Amino acid sequence: MSRRPVPLTAGDVDRLPGACAGCLLWELGGPCPQPRSSTVLAGLAPEVAPHEARRDPVERKRDWVHACVADGVPPGAIVELPGQRRGSAVAAFALFAPSERYAPRTGAAPRTSRDALLLATLWVAEVHREVGIGRLLLHAALREAIRLDRPAVEAYGDRRFRERACLLPATWLLHEGFSVHREHPRTPLFRLETRRTVRWAESLEHAWDEMLARLPVGAPAPGRRGTVNGAIVSTSRHQGDAG
Repeated sequence: MSRRPVPLTAGDVDRLPGACAGCLLWELGGPCPQPRSSTVLAGLAPEVAPHEARRDPVERKRDWVHACVADGVPPGAIVELPGQRRGSAVAAFALFAPSERYAPRTGAAPRTSRDALLLATLWVAEVHREVGIGRLLLHAALREAIRLDRPAVEAYGDRRFRERACLLPATWLLHEGFSVHREHPRTPLFRLETRRTVRWAESLEHAWDEMLARLPVGAPAPGRRGTVNGAIVSTSRHQGDAG
């Protein structure tokens, strides 16, 4: 099992948590499967044949991931921890890809930049939160941006985040070094330049490996239970702090 984020593949889709396996909001512009409120980030679904629209959304998501991987652009990363049963649900995952890979947003949502990698969403299982896994997944997105010669990672943040599906807390993005790139009253577009992150990236992975090496095999990563349950990240001293 990997102690670091590894690229997302089509075979991992069934292992994503809950409704995430069949969610097509970002990929194909489908509806959010667990909406907390009407979202300004509704997708613009491309026209598809009726039989395609009736297909299992999990299969459609697998096909989308497979196409990205075939093009040399794995659209995210997963984290498995030592002792985790093979084939079981992932401990954490993030969805990220060049912005043009995703369905465009409708309405007044800020438009992503053509030169950016979009961090669409990020999730950490509750038992594994508050030990830095969220930051490791962000690091994976930054490394992918550098590999693809993208100067920045962008993400939509929710200023009224209450474990709303599919979006990231604005407070967490700010805490991780993002700044508002394009304003919106509810869901601004945040941006983090890759050149700002090169110095701390490798030291973060080294520290994570040392911490995991001290854990008994099969033991869950330590952490308090946060107020967030089953969505992206839990709260800690900094509201919305991931991992």
